Formats: sequence, C-alpha cells, structure tokens
Amino acid sequence: MKRLEQLTFTRFIIIILVLFAHNTTGPYLEPLLFFPLRALIQSGSSGVSYLFIMSGYVMTLVYYRPGQKFDFAAFWRTRFIRLYPLYILAFLLTCVYYYDAFITVKPQKILANIFILQSWIPAYAQSFNFVAWSMTVEIFFYFFFPFLILWAYKQSLRRLIWFSVIVWAVNMLVYHAMWVVYLDVNRELVLYFPPMYIGSFIMGVVGGIWYLQIGKNEGLSSRKRFAALAASFLLLAIYTVVSTDFLPFLPHFIQPITGLLAPLMVFFILALSLDDTAVSRFLAHPILVNIGELSYAIYILHIPVLWLYGKALVSFGVSSVEPVLEYTFLPLILAVSFIVHFYVDTPVRKWMKDYLKTIQLRALMIDLAVFIPATFFIFQLRFEEREYRLLYREMERLVFWVAFFTRPLFAMILGAYRPSILHGGGYRWAVSAVVSVTLGSFAMAASAYWGYFTGWFENFPRSIFVMDWLIVLTLTLLARALQRWLMKPKPAAPLPD
Repeated sequence: MKRLEQLTFTRFIIIILVLFAHNTTGPYLEPLLFFPLRALIQSGSSGVSYLFIMSGYVMTLVYYRPGQKFDFAAFWRTRFIRLYPLYILAFLLTCVYYYDAFITVKPQKILANIFILQSWIPAYAQSFNFVAWSMTVEIFFYFFFPFLILWAYKQSLRRLIWFSVIVWAVNMLVYHAMWVVYLDVNRELVLYFPPMYIGSFIMGVVGGIWYLQIGKNEGLSSRKRFAALAASFLLLAIYTVVSTDFLPFLPHFIQPITGLLAPLMVFFILALSLDDTAVSRFLAHPILVNIGELSYAIYILHIPVLWLYGKALVSFGVSSVEPVLEYTFLPLILAVSFIVHFYVDTPVRKWMKDYLKTIQLRALMIDLAVFIPATFFIFQLRFEEREYRLLYREMERLVFWVAFFTRPLFAMILGAYRPSILHGGGYRWAVSAVVSVTLGSFAMAASAYWGYFTGWFENFPRSIFVMDWLIVLTLTLLARALQRWLMKPKPAAPLPD
C-alpha cells in the first residue's frame, strides 16, 4: 500500500512539543506562547499517546492482510531492527555520561534497560535515558500486535470498533482511578506501566482497519475531507485550551498521557489520511517527510546529548552554560539527529537486516539465558554473604559485563549461531561452543586480574573462573545438543509405489 506521507511530519511536531515539555527547545517556541497556542504547546507530554496511536495505525496499514499467513519472525525482526540500533546508541551515550558510577549500578537495572524492560519495573522506569520508558511500551505493542491482527481477521468492523471503545473506556477508568489514588506514592507505575497505553494502541489499530476496509474507498469530496480534518483538529484544540485555561479540573497537561483524547486523535489521523487538499500535499513534501523521519532519533537521543553537551561545555570552561544550552541545543540536536539517522541508523539497519538472516536468534537468546544467571550468581555461590559484599561485589559486576558482551561476540565471530553450524554434521557446533565459552572466560579472568593488578580489588579468586567455565560450558553444550535434537530434520516420506 502507498505510504500516507502526510502523516510523517505530524510525528515531528509532537516530538518538538515533547522537547518543550523537557525544557530543551530554548527560546524558539516562546513567540508562540500566547492564547490559545500556549495550551497546545504545553500539552506536549500528553502527545506521547498520539505516537502510540500512530504506531498501531501505521503497522496495521502495513501488516493487515486477511487471508495471508502472518510471518511472526519477520515482523518481530523488522520491528527490532527499526527500534534497537538508535535505542542502544542512546543508552550507551547515557552510560558515557554516568561512566564514573556505572560499575556501582545494579546489573538488574542495566539489564532491564538493555532488554528494554525498564517500565515493567516501576523503580527502573526512569533510569538512565528516562525518555526510553516509551520504548518498553512499544515493545509490548510489538509483542501482541500479531495476535491482535490475527484475531481481528475473524471479526466484523462493527465489533472491532465497539471492542476498541470498551477497552479504551476501561483503560481510562483504571488509569484515572490510579491517578487519584496512587500518583503521589507510585508515580512511575501510574505514568509508565505499559498496559496503561493499550487503549490508545488498539484504537490506532482499529482506525487502520477502518481506513483499509472503508475509508480509502470513500468517495467524499475534497471539501468534506478538509471539513473533517479541520473539525478533528479543532475538537482536539478546543478540549486542550478549555481544560488548561478555563476548566483546569478536567484532565490536562500530562494527565491525558495514556490516551484520554485517543478517539479525537484517531479521528484526526483518519481525516488527515483521507485529505487530498493543499494541506496534505504540503505535509507530504519530501523535505517535511525527511524531517519527520528524524523524529525517533530526536526523541531517543535528546536527553543523553543534552547531558553530554552540558558536561562538555563545563569541561571547556564555559562560564555561563545555561544560556549557551538554551540557544544552541535545539539546532544541535536537529543536526545530530540528521547525521545519526541518515549516516548511522540507516546503514546499521541495512546491515542488521542482512546479518540477522544468517544467524539463529534462538541460539543467541539461549546463550544469554545460560550465562547471565550463571555469571551473576557464581560469586554469591562461592563466597559467604559478608565476604561477598566486602570484597567481591564490584568484581562480580565487572566480570559479568565482560561476559555479557564478549561471550556472544566470540560466538558470533566463530559462527556459533549460523544454522549451518548449529544443525550441520560433525562436531563444529560443539567446537564453536567450547572455544567461545573459553575465550569469554579468559576475558573475564583478564579483567578481574587487571583490577587486582591495579589495586582496585584485593584478591584474584582463580577458582571462580574455573567454576564459571565448567558450569557455562556444560549448560551451553547441553542446550546446543537439545536444540539439535529438537530441530532435527524429519526424514522424507517414502515415495508411493
């Protein structure tokens, strides 16, 4: 289906409003802070629900194909490639900012961020790059979207619309009850818990189905299409202005973040999708579309870039950091996002798309499931609690992170995840496992010895690394053998006489 390019730039507008809410747009929006635009600009945080609605809507336009088999693996691989490179880049930049305290952070918190799970744990929801909580919500949507679409194939459009309205209404009742009762005691749970956004996403999905089944075939005149677009925008604007400036007891600012205005937002998205006037032609201009494509990079990078930029200004002896940040940060993040999107993210995504076709992700995930708990708990199993806390906790964290990055890296270099090696003949699968685990253990021991040699650690417990090597190697070989047995090709059926 042809892309609805006029939608792309609207993401950029929402992201700029989010930046304003984070006090990172400097004076550039100040000329617009007058009635009634002030209320619209200040409502940027609640606009995050618009991005979730748009996510469901656009994915539905791409993947809603009744009668065709849904390729789960291809869908999840595509979404992972689209989201993860910039996400992990932003996380690494945040780690650079926190480099002096990184080794003291709980591994669980770091792992939650690496695997994009932080919003499921309220205490970690705002850890590291705090805007990345929304990526946990997106991953949640990616997980259940295929099942929702397969179920939607069997439903009438009328039933889907009622379903989305009921889910949205229940979602809003639960959210606003929690806002009243729990916001002061558990803000992270109320604002960032992924299921809180399910109503918005489902409305976006059903909106996409309506467009595919009915909307795009509607023979409406250009005048009616524009009238629908204008009405949808005015309804959103009127509620925002009234709730902010006249009836502040109504939900406003960040309170509608989980989708209070989702029905109006879906109405606007559908109206803009159907519009064929000069407004849509203007929004679909290639320059604006390319600017809209920067939205994700701007959103995910702006906090770590802000922090590192501020630290750099201080280190260069800038006397008045705040005014410099205020005037230069917005142009800087736009330039950085342009460079990163077109010259880093796009090439990396292309490389990942080709590379992931050559490896079996299941084997990689099994390896992580094997050595993460083994490496993480081996020190606690070996030493008494008091001895562990006094002497070995920091060493445990160091060697854990060395193992986390080096063991998969060695396995990839040795081709341990290639299907031809995993399920091929001979013992190459076992040799690759032995060598990659052994190299990883050597890297762990070397990092611990370096810490001991430099005086960081008081002891160098050799037995730990022997125990770790034996446990991880045994579990890895058993997992590989089990995989080979489960994935063993079935013998061909005999030909009929």
